[in-house]
Amino acid sequence: MSKNIRRILIAAAAFAVLLLALVLLKYVFPEKEPLPEPTPSPTQAPADYLIRRTASEVSGFTCDYRDGSTFTADLTGEEGEQSVTAFPEDAFFGYSSAKLRSLMYTVSSVVATSKIEEDPKDLSDYGLDEPSFAMTVRFTDGSSTTLFLGNQAPVQNYYYANTDEDSTVYTIGGYLTGLLTRRPYEYREIDSFPAYKEKEDIYTNIRHFRMTRRDGVNIEIFLDPDYSMEGNIILSSYMMTQPFVSPCTADSIEDLLDVLATISMEAILGDITAEQFPEYGFDQPARLFLEDTLGHQLELVIGKVNEGRCYAAIARQYEAFLAGETEYLTLLSFTETDFDWIGLNYMNLQIRTPWVVNIRDAAAVIYDFDGEIYDMELYEYDDVTGSGLPVVRTCSHLNGKDINETNTKRIYSRTLNFRQVNSLPEGASYDEAYTCSITIRLKDGSERVMTFHRMNDRQYACSLDGVAEYYIYLSNLTTLQSALERAMDDREVPLVYER
Repeated sequence: MSKNIRRILIAAAAFAVLLLALVLLKYVFPEKEPLPEPTPSPTQAPADYLIRRTASEVSGFTCDYRDGSTFTADLTGEEGEQSVTAFPEDAFFGYSSAKLRSLMYTVSSVVATSKIEEDPKDLSDYGLDEPSFAMTVRFTDGSSTTLFLGNQAPVQNYYYANTDEDSTVYTIGGYLTGLLTRRPYEYREIDSFPAYKEKEDIYTNIRHFRMTRRDGVNIEIFLDPDYSMEGNIILSSYMMTQPFVSPCTADSIEDLLDVLATISMEAILGDITAEQFPEYGFDQPARLFLEDTLGHQLELVIGKVNEGRCYAAIARQYEAFLAGETEYLTLLSFTETDFDWIGLNYMNLQIRTPWVVNIRDAAAVIYDFDGEIYDMELYEYDDVTGSGLPVVRTCSHLNGKDINETNTKRIYSRTLNFRQVNSLPEGASYDEAYTCSITIRLKDGSERVMTFHRMNDRQYACSLDGVAEYYIYLSNLTTLQSALERAMDDREVPLVYER
């Protein structure tokens, strides 16, 4: 091979290698694509303010209503110790400082929903030539701004508005309009009751309540946690004192308290006069009184129910009205279900138990739960209370275990509280052999025996001293057995029945 040919081949090979290297570089290390040009992001249009201050700058406001009445509220006092005063003074209620302060915060910055027209030629197009409402907001620097409201706008729930600083017409939302145009009565401080939501708190804190039906019958109930009220011979947690004295079933009272404890006012509707009493049911009202262990009270006079709404008033104002001490009655709104108890039959609250045996007369109680035996021997001893009063304590030995007075009495309460669901229907069938039994041995040597005969999975025929007249629910037995088990485990037996 000649030298020239060799040079040509070498050059060709070198070129091929270079070309291959360029190809590899292109695919292994590709050129970066240029970044796209940034596009500007949309910016939010600036908000339109009718009033733009800080909350700390507001010192008060005055509302002017279409009927010519006014309402004024001002912050008074030094910084950090300010209070709210309002005029005209309410003849019966005070005003809610929280509501007044909240509105002052709201009007410190009023934002429009939209701008409608600058320098309008005719404000009557918007009802702003004769505004339906005006609010003058005062500031700590001595300046003020007056906000005017006109007609309702045709689109959504908006209203036309402007101020004395700028003739430009805006719209503001209906919710804000409602806050601004509140009448003085809507700022009143209305009596309320603590909101007990946990069931245990409800049952142990509400100590006294009275329901007066429209026919005038009073149903009055007291919590009796230490079973000390006169007539509470079967140790019930609740005692009825009106229309007659009787222990009450815990489950029925708890169901009632579940409703009473959650009563909450919906709205203040305004003031009415005596001529309007029949319209709202105050010519023949019902009543409700609630009191808790801390002394908080609520008493309502209850009018008629109308389309799911129940009318009511504060009882002390109602009494003041009848006595001629005030010229109006403030109408309140509650939900209908808050007062479902108005037609209550008080007989449904009583304990209807097959037996009543005073704990002072009992020496022992033997429980047989399908072969599981509990033997409770009762004993008494003299003691002195913290205030120096002599008392007789009742405690027990349960299967040989010392049981304190509280648990002893609560177990005994459940022992007696076998509520009669109903009399046994004629020809009702039940097991001849009993499943459970309770025997009370009296101090005079006699015995009372109650046996329980299965009818079905939930109901048991109750036979007292050999005669079956009533039936009960299985839950009566299970709550009693649960109480015994808790006492044996050194746990407190609940005041109210667990479900």
